[in-house]
Amino acid sequence: MDTIAKIKIDKLSFPNEKEPALKNINFEIKRGDFIAITGGVASGKSVLLHSLTGAIPHYYNAELTGKVTILGQDVKGVSLNQMSDYVGYMMQEPHNQIVSVDVYEDVAFGLANLEVPSEQIEQIVNKTLEFVGLAGYAQRQTAALSGGQAQRLVLAGVLALNAPILILDQPTAELDPQGRWEIYKRLSQLNKTQNLTIVMVMDRIEEVLSYANRVVYLKDGEIIREYSPREYYNEQILPRKRSLEYAADLVKDNGGFKESIAKISNVSYRYKNDQAGCEDINLEIFKGDFLSIIGVNGSGKSTLAKLLVGLLKPCQGEITLFNRPMNKKNLAEIRSKMGFVFQNPDHQIFAGTLEEEVGFSLKLRGEGSEAIARRVEECLEFVGLSDYQKKHPQRLSRGQRQLLALASILAGDPQFIIADEPTSGLDDNQGYMIMNKLYDLSQKGKTILLITHDLTLARVYSNRLVALNNHRLQYDIAVKDLAEHYAAFKDIGLNFRDNALSGGVQDEAF
Repeated sequence: MDTIAKIKIDKLSFPNEKEPALKNINFEIKRGDFIAITGGVASGKSVLLHSLTGAIPHYYNAELTGKVTILGQDVKGVSLNQMSDYVGYMMQEPHNQIVSVDVYEDVAFGLANLEVPSEQIEQIVNKTLEFVGLAGYAQRQTAALSGGQAQRLVLAGVLALNAPILILDQPTAELDPQGRWEIYKRLSQLNKTQNLTIVMVMDRIEEVLSYANRVVYLKDGEIIREYSPREYYNEQILPRKRSLEYAADLVKDNGGFKESIAKISNVSYRYKNDQAGCEDINLEIFKGDFLSIIGVNGSGKSTLAKLLVGLLKPCQGEITLFNRPMNKKNLAEIRSKMGFVFQNPDHQIFAGTLEEEVGFSLKLRGEGSEAIARRVEECLEFVGLSDYQKKHPQRLSRGQRQLLALASILAGDPQFIIADEPTSGLDDNQGYMIMNKLYDLSQKGKTILLITHDLTLARVYSNRLVALNNHRLQYDIAVKDLAEHYAAFKDIGLNFRDNALSGGVQDEAF
């Protein structure tokens, strides 16, 4: 295989940062490579991708000592507009890359800017939407898409431009297991049949190991090691699986509590475009429950969570929280007992520093400055962000902002915590750290409602599984009875047999 890119970065630094974001980077990308880049939070993964796309130095204010060449071109001398001839780039947060009101126009946007004839645009858009699993969505409003559907849409827009190198930052973070498998399989097809070069950043890469030919591991801005997929599996994945086998023996009950925390009675919700969100939901949640809501993308999981915290109002039915019907008069009081971790942390982070963010709710309650400072320190220490108290949240990585959002919720000591994909953007170690903390809280009587696509997390930590399918509640079972429902769950796209304690990739895949 011939070399398609060379990356030699002696040092890459941002203003006012003591440590370089990247250092001593020296590797080549061959045509037809499928490279998985991984590492912990703030290890430099996304920054490395920015240097490959030309966003550094053309967009981000960073000083780069070294040289990055793509197809023989120094990226410093190629404008961002021209870079689309060389690379297709998918950002970590899909909504930052969606530019149009409807799906068709969003995929067509780049092609229209390249002055592709309209007849050809239509063919490419329809073919690409079908390829990513969005056939029939052309006229759907982009604002009505689920997180997973939005990721598919952005991938379609990138693929439509047919660049020789595809650079993807966490491209399946918001997809359900079946959706992830479909995307990996289709990307692998392009890699093998069209010799498309793929560079993919993944925090949890087991699922993609059977498709990749190289694994690059970053730590503190430096490539620590390059693995073969087999080496990475044996040295990094297998030890983690053994620790999960212990975690799977956690107590799966709600501590004997019988007190009702939330009751959803005949609740339905439809969006303004008449698209179904939830239909005829009946569910009761008890104190101490660790309840996981699972389902494929677009099944209604996030809609249900937003209904529970009053961000959406049911079109029909009633929601009771802490034995009080939810309404405008008591909504503020009810919310004071709840914490909600959004799927995208940027939807709830607004303060100028981490300590201000975590201490905001305590300040509203009239807590004293010493008590606030103590609680802020406790929460930031728990999530591993103590060293960043004075930093602006947007200087953090996406995973660190996810940790910050959780810290700000925990500061208020809520009785009922709703966490929408709280491990998104985190590596395995930090993801399990968060889950262990949430589990401990549930054992102390806190109620946890977890929305997740990670069937392993759902199985290991929950006492109940609630599965949504086509916007309706399909199953509500105790985790101890899961084995009896494997086939039923698989019928609605939730394959626990392959995913629980394995991540969906078997050893014989290599």
